[in-house]
Amino acid sequence: MFLDASESFPEMDGTSHTTNRLIERSKMKTIYKIRIAIAVSIIILSVAIGPRPGNAQPRAQIEELYELQAAFHRVGTVKDPVNGDSAEVITQRIKDMMSLWSANGVWDFEAGTPRDGVYTGTGDPDDAATCPTPSSDPTNRGTLCTFFKYVSGSFQAANKFVSLAPSYQTSFTVKGKNATVFFECHFFNVALDPTTTLPVWTAVAHLAFQGTAERIKGKWLFTHATVPVAGVPVP
Repeated sequence: MFLDASESFPEMDGTSHTTNRLIERSKMKTIYKIRIAIAVSIIILSVAIGPRPGNAQPRAQIEELYELQAAFHRVGTVKDPVNGDSAEVITQRIKDMMSLWSANGVWDFEAGTPRDGVYTGTGDPDDAATCPTPSSDPTNRGTLCTFFKYVSGSFQAANKFVSLAPSYQTSFTVKGKNATVFFECHFFNVALDPTTTLPVWTAVAHLAFQGTAERIKGKWLFTHATVPVAGVPVP
């Protein structure tokens, strides 16, 4: 007699269903693991190659601060090393220097000279009210314009100075819209030697700029500087 398998062996039918369920569960677990792995990979990849505004923003600010520092040395350097700068050129250079500072900027000169002291606010070299001659009060010598017009050797008609800065001594730290600034200014006389007709390149002064800057209306400006003597730059 031939019997129907489902009737004759019911235990085999139950085992088959159990096995199928186990297989399906195994497949679902495998698919789930694959999906998780893919999701994790996508996240890692997006972090690795995607935009990182937290890092990009400070880098852009650092670049702008380097440009600010470069402008400082540029306006502090003679334009005509052969004949010297005219009064008009020097006046424009002072105005360009003022444009690098906030309106209430502070210059604290500590180089061991008779004109050491604090110079506060910018000023216009064409306006005696905002660019007076240095006072006898070291706590209030005048404005930054006072310093650059009457004290700084780089802006005197008789001098032919260039301002150089070693890059390895330059640093900026950005915190929001404020930054700490450090660089050095090494001044050299580039007047021509009449016997060789070549620049003499004689060292004149070595100063450090220890200060701060602030981003004001989308532009970095110096806000404070303490300026002591620096040593000869050594890497």
